[in-house]
Amino acid sequence: MQKYFNVFLEFNHWEIDNIIQNTIKDRKKGYVCVVDGNVLTTAHKDIKYREIINGGLVNLCDGSSIALLAGKIHNQKFTTFTGPEIFATYVKKNYRQYFVGNTEENLERLKSRFIEFGYDITRFKFDPLPFRNVEDFDYASIANHINEFSPEIIWISLGAPKQEIFISKLYPSIERGVLFAIGAAFNLFLGDKENKRAPEILRRMHLEWLYRVIQDPGRVGKRALNYLILLPILIFEEIKKSNFK
Repeated sequence: MQKYFNVFLEFNHWEIDNIIQNTIKDRKKGYVCVVDGNVLTTAHKDIKYREIINGGLVNLCDGSSIALLAGKIHNQKFTTFTGPEIFATYVKKNYRQYFVGNTEENLERLKSRFIEFGYDITRFKFDPLPFRNVEDFDYASIANHINEFSPEIIWISLGAPKQEIFISKLYPSIERGVLFAIGAAFNLFLGDKENKRAPEILRRMHLEWLYRVIQDPGRVGKRALNYLILLPILIFEEIKKSNFK
């Protein structure tokens, strides 16, 4: 991985898959962060959070504008590997998988969807967790439950920045497996009217963020605004770094 906008990112999809598969094969552990505009903005403002992001096994780019700008500045062609894409790619593989967070209702719906698709759900375990501050979870108990099941993949769906902080607190007690900070991928996989990915044409135009703002203007709109305000600073710093090299 290399740093772009002060955060480690890997754009090579083959390399991402190779790192994840080898970690699982070797029975080691690591965590994967999915970096979008909100994560990048928070990492810029919060050094400790940035250290969590940069301590990951490999980080994916879930922001088309991030990939586009990094590519323009460094004269390369970068593509995203979004949370929904990584989730859809690995959930169908024959791994033991543990699903943490989101809501009990959505996890039950996920289970039903997996059955429809013919996935072996005897290899899956679901834990919705109660709603509470990230400091207040019983991490030792959660880790014990995970370690007893011994999954190769652990999906964490609590929303950023909470889920990455959650992983940093849980990770030391995990024995093996790859943890993914996956955001709203569970909801998008279900494909509800309220939780759909943007049409393909908007994705190609790097406007999926606008589609998400329209879907949830209160929460996503505020995050998008913070990112847009910070963007000129991020671009200036990255150009300066590129010219220095």
